[in-house]
Amino acid sequence: MTTGKIMGIIALVIVGGIGLFIFFLYATIKTKSTSLNKYEPFSEWIGKTVVLHTETMLFKEQMRMNPNSKYPYTLADSLNPGWEYILALVENGSVTKIATLPAGTELSLERAVQYTNGVSGSSYPTIFGTLKSNGKEYKVGYQWGDLDLSKNHYKIEKSWKFHQAPWQAEQDTAFYALPKADFW
Repeated sequence: MTTGKIMGIIALVIVGGIGLFIFFLYATIKTKSTSLNKYEPFSEWIGKTVVLHTETMLFKEQMRMNPNSKYPYTLADSLNPGWEYILALVENGSVTKIATLPAGTELSLERAVQYTNGVSGSSYPTIFGTLKSNGKEYKVGYQWGDLDLSKNHYKIEKSWKFHQAPWQAEQDTAFYALPKADFW
């Protein structure tokens, strides 16, 4: 074997190794997702048009939590556990308030997805839908559900709890089992 062939093989192995490293790094840190359409409590809402019982705010984030570009707006209401934080983000300009929607606004719920961050490993379920207000149509995401860390620590399957969504008359106090997001 000549020196040129040996150097070519070494270069190919190095380039291939770098490519493989980059692929594994990407696969490790990318946000993963899985459908929640067939999991409770989402299964009872998907495909339905609901009426919002509370005033809600529609906003657009500069650094989006929702990676689904088909649903660019985020919906929030005062019952959301992060409501004060959202208001602070509006105040400092990190999010743009699009509209305040009155109680009675209709929202068609279309799908639900569990996202798992590749870096932190934290998951956040989001339900997506379309609402119409003042002759305009908005594709929205509503982050709904929190993992009870103590239940999860003890490997209790039903460890997801859900705050009262703006379309619910009262909060559902049951705990639910949700899957972790898929790798791809």
